[in-house]
Amino acid sequence: MSIANWSHKELVQELLQFQETASLILPRKGHFPTLPDIDYFAAITPLKACVGGDHLAIVNFEVYGLDAKIAAAENAGNESLAVKLAANRDRFGILIADVAGHSASSSMITNYLHAAFRMGVAYELKCNGEVTADLFEILNTQFYNHITAEYLKSKPYTTMMYGEVHNDGTFRFLSAGHPYPIVFSRKYDRIMPLDPDRTKNSTPLGVLPSEYRVDTENFKRTFGTKNKYAVNEIRLLGEGDILLLYTDGFTEQGEGTLNFFETHLEQILRENKEHDARGIYSAIMDGLQAFSPPEDDLTLAVIKKTPL
Repeated sequence: MSIANWSHKELVQELLQFQETASLILPRKGHFPTLPDIDYFAAITPLKACVGGDHLAIVNFEVYGLDAKIAAAENAGNESLAVKLAANRDRFGILIADVAGHSASSSMITNYLHAAFRMGVAYELKCNGEVTADLFEILNTQFYNHITAEYLKSKPYTTMMYGEVHNDGTFRFLSAGHPYPIVFSRKYDRIMPLDPDRTKNSTPLGVLPSEYRVDTENFKRTFGTKNKYAVNEIRLLGEGDILLLYTDGFTEQGEGTLNFFETHLEQILRENKEHDARGIYSAIMDGLQAFSPPEDDLTLAVIKKTPL
């Protein structure tokens, strides 16, 4: 049966079912990890009040059976693996991605990414005891090989950032063409500039093949490859400091002519720095809405080092 023969009621019902199914990958209550010295809040605001092109995944390492994996490693005499696994108790992971466009169909790419990422995390923990940059080289290769114009009218432009928040305030991350983090210092009462050495970036997912692949000889030559993902480290999270992670819907308004970050964000953070992460998130979103309503899907994560 051709979709052209569907009734309006059937099409509406199918879209509603699609949205409900696509939303299953979004973070849900009870899946959020906790750290004693970190407060955080993160959410997606789809432009059309349904699923769209933004994606957010919070990685609670405990749900991957750390105790059992540590015990198995110790029983096998693999102490280094056990130590690496145990270190995951002191951190959580966060992945933010942005597929060009904000239609429901864009969410199909985020679902593809989510499934591959979650499976990759499970495999990484089993083999390496931690998530490594190699996982994202594999994801990049999958996007390059499978999400192509051969199957789609246009190749989706997908940026991504994956990072791990440590209880001591360290944030280690890698980026595939994604906007840089923002750090607000409670001590200096301002947004801090980040050293270029701590913000190394790469191309969006799948734009270029990874530089190294074990089966490179089986692929056609291209005009270039991307460099390996660099892992950046930010150690600016002192007591009360605030880290923001986001998609470009947060910084580009008025069809690119306005920038909330440059004109309003610092003052809002200054006025709300003593609030908890959720309160800071609400103040930022209220300020953004008053400044210029978002024109794209918007994801924002507020991560705060809890003051003593």
